[in-house]
Amino acid sequence: MELPSGLPRKFSIKFTIGCLFLITTTITSIFAIGLQYYFGKQISQDYVLSKLSVASNQVSDYVQRVEKSAMSSVQLLRSVAVSTDHIFAEQEIRDIFIQVLTDNPIFYSIYFGRDNDDFYQIINLASSPVVRERIGATSSDRWVVIKISGRPGERLRQNYYYNSEFKLNKLTSERSNYYPTRRPWFAKAPSDSVFKTEPYLFQHLKITGQTYSIRSVRGVIGVDIVLSSLEDKIAPQEIGLPLSSGAESFIFNERGVVIASNKLSQDAIEIPPPKSLILSEKQISLIESTHSLMVSNQKDWGPYDFSVSGQPMGYAVDVLNLVAQQTGIKLEFINGFDSKMLSEKYRKGNLDILHSVIGEPQGFGEKSLPIFKSSVAIAGRDERLNSKTLKEVDEKHVGVVAGFGMKQWLKDNYPKLNILEYSSFDNARAAFDSGEVHYLADSEVALSGMVSLGKDTPFNVFVLNDHAPVPFHVFMKSSDSELLDIINQAISAITPEQREALYRKWLDTKWQQHGVLPYSKVYELAKVPDKQNDMVKIDIGDQTKYLYIAQLEPGSKSSDYFAVIIPEDIVSGVVIERILTSIIATAFAMLMLCPLAWNFGSPIVKRIKELKRETAKIKARKFDDLKIVSTRISELSELSQSISDMGQAIGQHEKQQEDFVEAIVRLIAQAIDDKSPYTAGHCNRVPEIAMMLAEAADKSQKIPFKDFSFNTEDEKREFRIAAWLHDCGKITTPEHVVDKGTKLEANYNRIHEIRTRFEVLWRDLEIEYYKTILEGKETAEKALSLLNDRKLKLTQDFEFVANSNIGAEFMSSEHIDRIREIAEQTWVRNFDASLGLSPFEQSKRSNDNLDLPALEYLLADKPEHITHRTRPVEFEPKLGIKMAVPEYEGNYGEIYNLSISKGTLTTEERYKINEHMISGIKMLEALPFPPELSRVPRYASTHHETLKGTGYPRKLKAQDLLIPDRILAIADIFEALTAADRPYKKAKPVSVALDIMYKMALDEHIDFDLFILFLESEVYLEYAHIFLPESQLDPVNIQKYFRTTEIA
Repeated sequence: MELPSGLPRKFSIKFTIGCLFLITTTITSIFAIGLQYYFGKQISQDYVLSKLSVASNQVSDYVQRVEKSAMSSVQLLRSVAVSTDHIFAEQEIRDIFIQVLTDNPIFYSIYFGRDNDDFYQIINLASSPVVRERIGATSSDRWVVIKISGRPGERLRQNYYYNSEFKLNKLTSERSNYYPTRRPWFAKAPSDSVFKTEPYLFQHLKITGQTYSIRSVRGVIGVDIVLSSLEDKIAPQEIGLPLSSGAESFIFNERGVVIASNKLSQDAIEIPPPKSLILSEKQISLIESTHSLMVSNQKDWGPYDFSVSGQPMGYAVDVLNLVAQQTGIKLEFINGFDSKMLSEKYRKGNLDILHSVIGEPQGFGEKSLPIFKSSVAIAGRDERLNSKTLKEVDEKHVGVVAGFGMKQWLKDNYPKLNILEYSSFDNARAAFDSGEVHYLADSEVALSGMVSLGKDTPFNVFVLNDHAPVPFHVFMKSSDSELLDIINQAISAITPEQREALYRKWLDTKWQQHGVLPYSKVYELAKVPDKQNDMVKIDIGDQTKYLYIAQLEPGSKSSDYFAVIIPEDIVSGVVIERILTSIIATAFAMLMLCPLAWNFGSPIVKRIKELKRETAKIKARKFDDLKIVSTRISELSELSQSISDMGQAIGQHEKQQEDFVEAIVRLIAQAIDDKSPYTAGHCNRVPEIAMMLAEAADKSQKIPFKDFSFNTEDEKREFRIAAWLHDCGKITTPEHVVDKGTKLEANYNRIHEIRTRFEVLWRDLEIEYYKTILEGKETAEKALSLLNDRKLKLTQDFEFVANSNIGAEFMSSEHIDRIREIAEQTWVRNFDASLGLSPFEQSKRSNDNLDLPALEYLLADKPEHITHRTRPVEFEPKLGIKMAVPEYEGNYGEIYNLSISKGTLTTEERYKINEHMISGIKMLEALPFPPELSRVPRYASTHHETLKGTGYPRKLKAQDLLIPDRILAIADIFEALTAADRPYKKAKPVSVALDIMYKMALDEHIDFDLFILFLESEVYLEYAHIFLPESQLDPVNIQKYFRTTEIA
C-alpha cells in the first residue's frame, strides 16, 4: 500500500539501529579523514612535484646526453681523420660509422661530404619507425648506405639496403640533384667546434631533424638526429603522465624558436583536393624528364612561407603543393637557410624556384602569375603611427628581409626611405626589438602576427593605403620558362573553394608566429637561473599551471632549453587520488562493519517479520491460518495477539458480507422469477445445473478441460454468483412482453376485441336477414340459407384468426394472405374513437376518418399501433455489443402481429426480450466488484453467444468464449427446454431436450465437448431427478451421440 504523499517516509527498526551506528562511525571517520587531508595534502603535493621533477630531470639528462653524444661523436670522427695521413678505404669508413651508430642508437645517420660534392651516408633504420617507412625499407633491412657522386646534371644516387649481417638485400639507383656543399650543415661547419643546425627538412627522407657537423681534412662529417625521436622522449608518458593529461613539452633555443615539441600540429581546415590538369604530350614529357625542383622555404616568414621544426608550412607552400598535385611536378623544399642565403642560392643556380617574391628584382629570371596578394605595411612602436606620414618615417631606419624583393619595391615606390636589410625575418624582428631600427616594412599579415618574446612594448601596424594589395610571385630561370608556363596554368586552375579554404586556414584570424614558443612567460623564466631545475607555479592565460625548465648546456650563453608545462588539476588530481584512496579504504572498512551494524536489530526485526507474514495472511484472507508469534518482547507479544484477534474479526465480518451479497443476489434472482410466471424458477435452477457441469469439467482429465479448474473458493463463488445473475437484466423487461402468450396480446389479449368485431358482423348479418324478409327482396327460405352460409364463413374466419393468435403453428405465406383477406371485411363505427384516450395515445392517432358513422376494417395496422423511439439507441464501445436495433420501439398492428411466422413475438418484442442482456451488462459493469469477482459481468452476459458468432449481444466466436461462458449457455438452454412451470409451452421430456441440444451442438450453437461431458457425467440425469417430474424422465440412449462423435 502506498503511503499518502504528505506523510514522512518510514524506516525499519533494523535500518534505524544500523544507521545510527553507521552515522556515528561515519562522523568519526570524516573527522579523521579531514585531519589526514589537511596534514597530508602538502606532503602528497610535494611528493607529486618531486616525482615530476625527477622525471623531468631524466628527460633533460637524456636530451643533454644525446647532444653530447652527437658532438663527441663528430669530434671523435674528425680526430680519427686528422690524426693520420692514412687514406681510409670505404669499408673502413663504413665499419667506423656502423660502430658509432650501434653505440648511439638514437642517431639517424652519419655521413661525410667532400668538397667535390661526393657524398657518403649510412642510415640507422632502427633509430625511428618513421625512418624505415619513409625510405622504403623492408623488415629484413637494417642499414642503408647512400652514395652520391657525379658532375652537375649527371649526378647519381645509389641506395644499398643491408641486413643486420651486412649482406646486400637490394640496390637502387636514381638521378640526384643533391649537393652537400650547398647544405647549411656543410657550409657553416667550422673545423674547431661542432656546428648544430636549426631544425630543417632532410632531403632524402622528407622528415625534419637536426645535424651536428664539423669540418675535417677532406670535407665535413655530420651526425643526424630525427626530431621525432626527441619528441617521443619528451612525450607525457616519459614523465609519468597519460597522453590525455594536457602536459606540454618543448625544446627551444635562446631566441624562443621551438626545436621539438610533443604538441601535434593539427590543421582543422583541409584544402579541397585539386583535379589533374589536362596537359599536352610535350608538357607531360617535359615533367617526366625533369628532376625534382629545389624550392626555397624560409624559416620564419609566416603565415606565407615558414617552417616548424623543419617542416615547410604556410599559404604559399600550400599553393605550390596544389600546383604539384595538379601537374605532377616534383618539388623538394629546401630550408635550414636564412632568407638572404636562399636568395643567393637561387641566384647561383642551387635552387630552381624562389617564391613569395614581391616586385621584379633584377636577375631573378621570369615570374609567375601571382600566388597571393598582400598589403605592404610598416610596424613601429609609435602610438600614433597610423597618423604619421612616410615623410616622417624617412628620418628613421626601416628594416626589411633581404633577398625577396621588398627593398627594391620600397625603393621604387618610396625612394627616400632609409632601408636596412636583414638576413631573415627573425633577425629583422630582433633588430626592431633592440631599437637598431625604428620600423619594419613587410606584409601586413606577417607584421600583425609578429611575436617578440621577452618584449612587452606594444607596436602598431600602418598599412600603406596608397597602394592596392601587392602581388607576390614565383620566380624561375629563363631556361625553365616552359615549366613556368605549366605552373602558371596550375595557378590559374586553383578554384575559389580552394582559395577560400587557404584564406580560412592561414589568414582568417589574427595569425600567431609559428615555430616560436607560444608562452612569453616561459621564455622569460628560462632566462632566470633560480627558476631552472625546479617546479614553478605560473598563470598562463586564465589557467594555473606548473612549469619545469632546464638548460641543456648549463653555463653556455647560447644553450637550448627544455620545458614541461603541466596543468594544475593534474597535480591536484594525483593528490586527491591519494586522499580518495584513503576514503575508499575507510569506506570499505565501514562496509565490512555494515553486517555487524545491520544485525544489531535482528532480535526485534526477526519477530517483526514473522508478524508481517501473519498480516500477509490477513491480506490474502487466510484467517484460519493465523498463528501467535512467540517472543519474549512483551510489546511484540501483545501486538501478535492483537493481529490474531483482528484477523478473526475481519474474517467473520467478511463471511457475513459474503453471505449478505449472495443473499442479495438470490433475492434479485427470485424477484425476476416471481415477476412473471413465464420465467418461473429459471434463475434459481440455472445455477444448479451450471455448478454441476462446472464441477464435472473441473474433475475431467480430457484434453479440452485439462487447463480448466477452480483453483480457489473465490473462483467458484465468482462463477456461482454469475450464474445467479445471468438474467438480472430481465428486471427491466416489460412484463407484458415477457408474459406474452399470444400474438395479439399487449397489456391484455386483444383477441376479445377482435371477437367483438366478429359479433358485430354477426349481428349485422341477422339485421340484414330480417330487412330482406320485411322488404320482400328474397323468400324466407332463401334468406335463411344465405344467412346460415355467411354465419358459417364468419365463424370459420374467427376460428382461423383465433388459432393464428396462439402461435403454435408456423404461419405460411398462404395463411398470411388469408389473414389479409379476412382483414378486408368492414364494419360501421358510430362512436368517436378519440374519446377517452390518454395524451400519449392521442398523440399517436391520425386525423383520418373523423366523420361518423365511419367504416372500419375488421383487422388493421394503424399509425397508433406504432411506438416510435424517443431517442437513438447507442452502446458504449467498451461493452462490445453488436445487436441489430429495430426501427420502432413497438408495433402492435393487428395484421402485423397475426402474421408472425413463428411464435408470438414481433421483431420489436424479441429485441425487447434480448435487451435484458444489455441491461444486465450495464448493471453488472456499473457494480464495483472486488478483484476476486471481477469476471462476474463477463460470465453472466455470454450465455446467449454461439461458437459461430451468431449469438447476442456481442456476437462472440469460439475463440472468444471461455469454459465458464459455454457452461452457462448449456445450463440456460437445458433448463428452458425442460421447465414444466411455464404456462405458454409444455415441458419437453429429457430425451427431446437432449435431441434439440445435440442438433444445436452440431450447429455450433453450444460447445460439443461440453455437451458430451454433460451426458457422460450424467449431470442431466442428476438434475432431472431433483427438479423434473417423473413424467419427463423418459429413457435416453446417449450412445447415439457418442457414435456421431467417433465418426466425426
